[in-house]
Amino acid sequence: MKKILMILGTAVASFAYSQGTIIVNNYSKFDFYGFLMATNSTSGCYPRVGNDGAIVVPAESHMGNGLELVYKDYMGQFSSSLYPTANWVVTLNPTSSSIMAWNNVNLSPGGTIATTTKWYATKFDMMDAGTTNSNTENFRANMNIANACGTGINDYFVTPSGNNSAEMFTISGITYLQLY
Repeated sequence: MKKILMILGTAVASFAYSQGTIIVNNYSKFDFYGFLMATNSTSGCYPRVGNDGAIVVPAESHMGNGLELVYKDYMGQFSSSLYPTANWVVTLNPTSSSIMAWNNVNLSPGGTIATTTKWYATKFDMMDAGTTNSNTENFRANMNIANACGTGINDYFVTPSGNNSAEMFTISGITYLQLY
């Protein structure tokens, strides 16, 4: 019985600090071209994980119409997300990065990488809808939530015109990136 409780306790502890879900709601009239990053902020900021190529979330893709980006984990997102990522860049230390396919066992939901990283940053450039033309609003930013690995808190962004904005935050283990 003690062994079972110990195994259950370990499982609960590892899932308690798992990457969590990220949801990108793009309420803007522009397409999101960006990168999402997760890190371990308690152990030297490694491992770090980010998508290998730009993720594209079209204009007006959000929870209100069921077109939002949702990643529940590195592996499962490939078959469950509307905007899957095939490869992840995984940085294990300052001198070692590798590209891992979405189905690499090291990215499994119960694995070390998934259970020790949390979503914390994005960098993006919003493009005119349906094109690869950068928008005239200068709607582009590098953002991160408060994190020991960040270079400051940049969890909110407003375009110079004030017409567009973005915010990044976490509620109950779910990280949101909202684009307006």
